[in-house]
Amino acid sequence: MSEKPKKERPNFRERALFLISPERGNRAYNDRLNRERGAGEPKKAVSYYGRHGASTTLNSMLGWLVGGGGAEDDVDLHGALLRKRARDLYAGGGLARSGPNTLTTNVIGWGNVPKPKIDGDLLNMSEEAVDEWERNTLREFKLWAENTMCDAERQQNFYGLQWLAFLSMLVSGDVFALFGSKPNKRTPYTTTLRLLEADRIATPDSGGESIAEETAGGGRIVDGVELDREGTVIRYYIASRHPLAESDSRDLIYTPIDAYGKDTGYPNILHIMTYERPEQRRGVPFVAANIENLKQFDRYMTSELAAQVVSSMLTAFIINDEDGTSVGLEDAVDEDEKVTDDELHLELKPGAIYDLPPGKKVEAVNPLRQNTAFEAFVTTLETIIGSSMDIPKEVLIKKYDSNYTAARSALLDFWKTVRVYRTRFNQTFNQPVYEQWLAEAVALGRVDAPGFFDDPAIRRAWCGCMWTGVTMGHVDPKKEVDAAAMRIKYHLSTEEQEASEYNGGDWREIIRQRKKEISAAAEETQEAEPAGGQEEDADE
Repeated sequence: MSEKPKKERPNFRERALFLISPERGNRAYNDRLNRERGAGEPKKAVSYYGRHGASTTLNSMLGWLVGGGGAEDDVDLHGALLRKRARDLYAGGGLARSGPNTLTTNVIGWGNVPKPKIDGDLLNMSEEAVDEWERNTLREFKLWAENTMCDAERQQNFYGLQWLAFLSMLVSGDVFALFGSKPNKRTPYTTTLRLLEADRIATPDSGGESIAEETAGGGRIVDGVELDREGTVIRYYIASRHPLAESDSRDLIYTPIDAYGKDTGYPNILHIMTYERPEQRRGVPFVAANIENLKQFDRYMTSELAAQVVSSMLTAFIINDEDGTSVGLEDAVDEDEKVTDDELHLELKPGAIYDLPPGKKVEAVNPLRQNTAFEAFVTTLETIIGSSMDIPKEVLIKKYDSNYTAARSALLDFWKTVRVYRTRFNQTFNQPVYEQWLAEAVALGRVDAPGFFDDPAIRRAWCGCMWTGVTMGHVDPKKEVDAAAMRIKYHLSTEEQEASEYNGGDWREIIRQRKKEISAAAEETQEAEPAGGQEEDADE
């Protein structure tokens, strides 16, 4: 085996020289590299990035020392600390809470609803048969999904689990959904989901920290995710309780769960996470890149709030030249706030009046403060943080003070982000859950799907499904409806697609309901006309 090349990094002496003189440090660094590479090795011409971003001679780059690492070093093994800090920021409110909540509200909302779309051509089914099968399957799915029996903890229905899973993924970086089976008397289905917080998946004996270790088979366990020698995820290690729960004194036991069933090949556990790099095994919290800015911003806002509170207080001090002097304002001072010369502890309060002991004097009390740059600074920082989150500032802070064009542009830009996250979540969570449920429904005979377990292509045809959720909203509904009508007129879209994007409605259900309403209105009109005619005849 060939030896891995050593990373070329400045040593301690060179780093010290950088602090004293960047030129001397850089010269010492280059001299050492030349000695290590050999005096006879020809020097390469410095060009392109070597003269710019990768330069080691530019004054602006001399002190920029960066040590790179793989995804495991840079992401996976920092997960525990990132999760703790991200949750702390989320609990404190502000932009760190607005970002994940805003994205969750728009991606999930009241829940992404399935619309079965099977491949009728492959299954040799007529359009009428396809429509009937899809309506019956959706009816059966609602029986399972809209009941809390689908939750292993019996607390939320499937749409509530969607919200919690997506929000937990954003806050913690990833979340896990464990499939199970638990009979109940309210539905014929036993399939259950158990959501597991990111900390529950950890390397055994790690104490809840992000660590990696080798396995006997030549693989690795990276923060609770076991890989084989080829890097394929084969199992997860689940803690019997939350490793950070101080109130739970039960023994901490880790149970390995295979990623896929050995007999069926179906997933036993779903890992929903945010990706940044190839070979990444654990997710990154949504606010990870902004943790420092968000914390500093929170401190700044806290300081400004405290300063404004102090500046709003009016406190008066009465100085006594002689002991026992009465100024006639004894009733204005609370009995509990009176102090002696030995324990003089005063604080600014709205409308407070203090009678100082003899010899005590306040030189100046001026709590007035005015920061004229506050609003501009906050607005700029909100814009920077919002752009880093892929959320326009207007959407992030829920303030639309611009014109129609600017507000709509912000919503359209944000909606691109929503669609990307929704597509990924549907692929990694909703669709696998739907297929797992459908397998049980077919096995129970409640849904007829010939060949479902025999041919993967046939199974895929039966599992076709489209997911719809919260729509973008409307700045000017009339203009947007007119635009939708034009798209349909010129065959750029369909009525079904426009109905789904306008308010998440089902076009077929809308048509059926409109037929009922039109028919009912016609009957009412027909019944009213003869009665009116008889009255006219009677009058004549």
